[in-house]
Amino acid sequence: MAIDTEDEIKHMFYDWDGERKTMLHTQKCQRNWDYEKWDKLNPLLIDDIVNELLWIATNSPTKQHEGYFDVYYTADRKVIQEISRYTWGYTHRRNPPANWRNSQSNASLYMIWVAKEPNSQLNSHADGTLKSNTDKNRWQNAYCSIGISLGLTMKAAASMGFATGANKSHNDLNGDDYWPKKLGIMDEIKNGTKEICYGLGIGYPRKDKPRWESDETELMLGAANGSKITTTDQETHPRTGKQMRKAKIVDITKEKGQVKDPYGNTHNIPEKAEFKINSHRNRGIKITEIK
Repeated sequence: MAIDTEDEIKHMFYDWDGERKTMLHTQKCQRNWDYEKWDKLNPLLIDDIVNELLWIATNSPTKQHEGYFDVYYTADRKVIQEISRYTWGYTHRRNPPANWRNSQSNASLYMIWVAKEPNSQLNSHADGTLKSNTDKNRWQNAYCSIGISLGLTMKAAASMGFATGANKSHNDLNGDDYWPKKLGIMDEIKNGTKEICYGLGIGYPRKDKPRWESDETELMLGAANGSKITTTDQETHPRTGKQMRKAKIVDITKEKGQVKDPYGNTHNIPEKAEFKINSHRNRGIKITEIK
């Protein structure tokens, strides 16, 4: 059989090149967004797009078809602008420590996966007794299920022509418990039956700048991530009791040159927000045939 004929037959059943192109596309985290292009879409089409992506996210495979997560979403620009302000955590520099907001959250559509204890118990111990939903292996099922759902949603969005950017940083500021309150799951967070895991920004990329450049103008000095941060004199988190990290937020369009953080470290203020590119790295993932 000739090679060209063989390739033609293969492509009748599976779009090899298209699937690989989509996969490589999803590896690239989008940091800026073209809101005008999204807003020009027919509102009914936007509804169809959102509903289809939600259907895929909530109908992805899970172990024994149990419900290990909930999905929260918004395509409201005002809501997204608000919630994206609580996504501090992208490390700008480790020494002295500084971080940016994760601007992939400031997309045209934002979805959040929240792990939870399912309403069923289908895993058993060796003696036949049911595993509690608090068992660590049950939570591993939740994280794996979210990974499958997130990946399939990214693939679907890419196939529709959108860019995507995943985000794990959903932190409060000054101990305000912003995210649990915003999602209406404060009680579940307190009793450990739910955990905010991953978010996904979806939309059109801007064409006037590379994907790793952000429109963010505020930089947090004094902390390399967004966990347990205070811009006041708080020493501990009011709910968890954990030690707080003090930080100072500066506007890089107004602050120039060198600025000190609350710990006396001197920071050189950058002219714009640029994020590292990681998708070119060799991840060292091995393939081994089992014999």
